[in-house]
Amino acid sequence: IVNNSWGKYLAEIDEWFRPMVQNWRAAEIFPVFSAGNGAGLSGGRIWNPANYPESFAVGATDSGNRIAGFSSRGPSPYGEGKPDISAPGVAIRSSVPGSKYQGMQGTSMAAPAVAGVVALMKQANASLTVDEMEQILFDTAIPLTDSLYPTSPNNGYGHGQVNAYD
Repeated sequence: IVNNSWGKYLAEIDEWFRPMVQNWRAAEIFPVFSAGNGAGLSGGRIWNPANYPESFAVGATDSGNRIAGFSSRGPSPYGEGKPDISAPGVAIRSSVPGSKYQGMQGTSMAAPAVAGVVALMKQANASLTVDEMEQILFDTAIPLTDSLYPTSPNNGYGHGQVNAYD
């Protein structure tokens, strides 16, 4: 599992990092990526490299399980629905320099939660493949919808809220 809480806003296709993500998947390494905090940017699209078909993009939700205002939305420039799934990303207690903690927000707070769920899945069954784990995450996600995204999966929440229990 590789958690990637980085990226850059690009509305178009840019394959600069795609071979690495493809190689991770070929080596059975699960590539979790923050979807990006660009909802306010022109188009608000999923950031690169989270937008690759091989990347598992994570959007952010708030405490009411609503999409965070900053969370980037799909589709990807590859024509795929993104994000793949969502996780809490608002007011997340995080460490900061100086041995302190504070509430942070961003898809970079949401992606590690999904990476943690993937780690739990791998611990429960070490023989699971990346494709199998991805499908389990999709199948067990709690569908989330709103007036802008009335069906699930969608380009706001993906397949819904990650569900570690199931």
